[in-house]
Amino acid sequence: MLAGGCGESVRLAMEILTEVGDIYGAEEMAKIASAHTVMTPYRDIMDAGVEICERFAELGAKYSVPTTLDPAGMDLQRWREFKIPEDYAERQMRIVRAQEKLGGIPVWTCTPYLHGNAPLLGQHLGWSESSAVVFANSVMGARTNRLTAVVDMAAAIAGRVPKFGLHLDENRIGEILVKIEVKPKTLTDIDYPAIGYFIGKQVADKIPVLTGIPYDVSTDKLKNMGAAAATSGSVALYHIPGVTPEAEKLGSVLQKENCKETVELGLRELRETKEEMCTTRAGKVDFFAVGCPHYSIVELAKAAALLKGKKIRRGTEFWIYTTKHVEMLAKRMGYFDIIESSGAHILTETCMLVSPTDIYGFETMMTNSGKCAHYAPALCKTEVIYGSIEECVEAAIKGFIP
Repeated sequence: MLAGGCGESVRLAMEILTEVGDIYGAEEMAKIASAHTVMTPYRDIMDAGVEICERFAELGAKYSVPTTLDPAGMDLQRWREFKIPEDYAERQMRIVRAQEKLGGIPVWTCTPYLHGNAPLLGQHLGWSESSAVVFANSVMGARTNRLTAVVDMAAAIAGRVPKFGLHLDENRIGEILVKIEVKPKTLTDIDYPAIGYFIGKQVADKIPVLTGIPYDVSTDKLKNMGAAAATSGSVALYHIPGVTPEAEKLGSVLQKENCKETVELGLRELRETKEEMCTTRAGKVDFFAVGCPHYSIVELAKAAALLKGKKIRRGTEFWIYTTKHVEMLAKRMGYFDIIESSGAHILTETCMLVSPTDIYGFETMMTNSGKCAHYAPALCKTEVIYGSIEECVEAAIKGFIP
């Protein structure tokens, strides 16, 4: 492959992968079951990224394993309605066309594991997108490092990744014990991103082992917790004894000699973390954004129930980000009409962080996403208030937080 026997596109992909492998001391390649690429939003990859996508396509490259696509830099159907500039949209659509030629699966989501790319325990992957990586490693027990843009495309084309880091057994052992000293039954949806945010700040890129998480924790809660941990820190794998597949019990993922530190999170730390996730706490709010990671149908149903029969205050925008698949289900189940009639909107295949949200001139955003709360001040150019979906809806009706 590296010698060019499989074509120029594969040779170029292998050149990239072997360079990465050499840097990290990998001794061999691992065949991967699937890939997920972030070479998708124009807002992030800009003109250089467009050229790379088109170059691989011109070389006749094809993804050799199932490869899902991260969110695009705009709602691909309703972009005119949301006043996306024409020149920006044209560049985004060049990415779309190139990814179609490469054979990317157009789910356009940061939650590919919910939309057809669901790896099995122990499978090697070539994934990027920090929230997807931490979910695949932790909740599904698959194996992937946090790949970067371009490297993820190379992995998808070659069907291989250099075998180092989290692909190796010895690098998947827990290093820090995080004791969550909050009654499990009192933990709500809004607590889990805050727990993840706290963990990321404490452990950086180490592997935490969490105790105190209830055994019946939902997929959405783990999704949102992991996304926040991968944002405030660089967490790519966590273990929860009795919950995540590699952690049958505490001793199977954390031995005494490997435990570098013990961290405790109680009600005080949880409250202080939620405060830290805000840049302001009261006043007028002109933008509400939820769905980072993308909303599931369960989360969308809850939002619809809260918005039913209510009206978003004039001059206020309430945007919910999800996939086309979930939007289709929402339409069939009546949630779409309820949400849109309230004045809120469902946007698909993009999110507030990878689309040009700053063009609207919003001043203060409220969100229930730990990932969004972290990045929005820089990417969306807004003040941020972190709160539950219930608090978001209540504030959106009033237009402010007292």
